[in-house]
Amino acid sequence: MKKLLILTIAITTMFSLLMVGCGSSGPPKPPVSKLIDLDELLTDNMTLDQVYALMKPVLKGTSTLYQATKVALTDAGWTVGSKEGGFAATEVGTYQVLFFKPAETGDEYYMVFFKDNAVMGKSWFTYQNAYFMEQILKGIKYNQ
Repeated sequence: MKKLLILTIAITTMFSLLMVGCGSSGPPKPPVSKLIDLDELLTDNMTLDQVYALMKPVLKGTSTLYQATKVALTDAGWTVGSKEGGFAATEVGTYQVLFFKPAETGDEYYMVFFKDNAVMGKSWFTYQNAYFMEQILKGIKYNQ
């Protein structure tokens, strides 16, 4: 009987530890390689360097940092503005947009918006919306 009790306690303890290990252990641990994890870790007022520190090089490689003249959240969603022809590589705008292309075709694009080097927001975008926003950020005019 004593051996059965010890065996039952041992099995119960091992099962409990296994269940704890399989459960969610809170937010992802940086650096991360998935946009969904980055989205969970980002908070307003983080600097660009702090955001970069959250990412593994593979994720950082899917991003492009654009300078912008305007970034605003309106009732219709996020709007951006840039100079005609875009910013030169050495120029810095008041606003920046960290633009992420998805890992797989069909997934949503992700953008992080900065003002004076501090996160002011983030959002997911469909291909069409992301395409038009990227054209604006590059300073390319298009006809609607």
